[in-house]
Amino acid sequence: MPHAGARRISASTQTRSHGMQSITFRSGPFTLAGNLHLPSDFSGNRPYAAVVVVHPGGGVKEQTSGLYAAKLALDGFVALAYDASYQGDSSGEPRHLEDPSARVEDIRAAVDHLTTLPFVQRERIGVLGICAGGGYAIHAAMTDSRLKAVGAVSAVNIGAMIRQGWDGSTAPAQTLGLRDAGSARRTAEHGGEAITYMPLAPTHRDPSLPADLRDAYDYYHTARAQHRNSPSKTPLRSLSQLVGYDAFHLAELLMTQPLRLFAGSKAGSLWHSQQVFERAASGNKQLHIVEGANHIDLYDGSRYVSEVLAKLVPFFREQL
Repeated sequence: MPHAGARRISASTQTRSHGMQSITFRSGPFTLAGNLHLPSDFSGNRPYAAVVVVHPGGGVKEQTSGLYAAKLALDGFVALAYDASYQGDSSGEPRHLEDPSARVEDIRAAVDHLTTLPFVQRERIGVLGICAGGGYAIHAAMTDSRLKAVGAVSAVNIGAMIRQGWDGSTAPAQTLGLRDAGSARRTAEHGGEAITYMPLAPTHRDPSLPADLRDAYDYYHTARAQHRNSPSKTPLRSLSQLVGYDAFHLAELLMTQPLRLFAGSKAGSLWHSQQVFERAASGNKQLHIVEGANHIDLYDGSRYVSEVLAKLVPFFREQL
């Protein structure tokens, strides 16, 4: 039998806000494609709080980030979900590159764009990230005080995941091999070889995998949430940028904004949320454990998403 909360919110039939505008904005040399979700009572003459919503590694705006953006718009927020540099409908080569510095800059650029909108109040902008997007959201907030409140769902510090594995048990010595593999691919591809890709989600449903990873295959590679722009892979050369990255670096000093973390009790990634909760300097921080949920359940599990929103929406209303 499906476990409790197994009913999914379809990526193709997301609950939508009153209106959604397809937009573009600049992030350094890149043009980013976004969906701006508007509240049902939207009026260009009224001021609104806004939330930047950041997708997982390998994801796109039409998946879980778009779902959360649409839900937030239904609760009165302007919400911007967008494709990261190199990914989705946004520009950048090589395609699907996962570059942490670009990912964090994309969030700052999204804030830049929101500050130009006459109906967004500049002092009422927050950020919500899912999976690696949660780590990037936290990192961006540490270096951009325009973000007044931070939410993270199934947060992952993607650099730590690369170094330590999904459950945090990978031996440090293996990290050096990953570094060397990324370096070698840069040389090979600069010399004319074809790009080599590595998967960000499993490419087949292996029963021996943890439930998180079996669900990751289902999410990205079946009708559950697959999208033509989301093959859930990245150039192997991305390892050069990922292996030394720490999304939570200096959290003890710089993560000062109000922070709400949400993670499943059965998630192999729970340790990321626990770690940043302990490290964050914020005097207003909470980690909400969603009982019975794994990592991917918080992407689209109807009951689980509702539980997150029941805590997240009042938080953003109070802080924004």
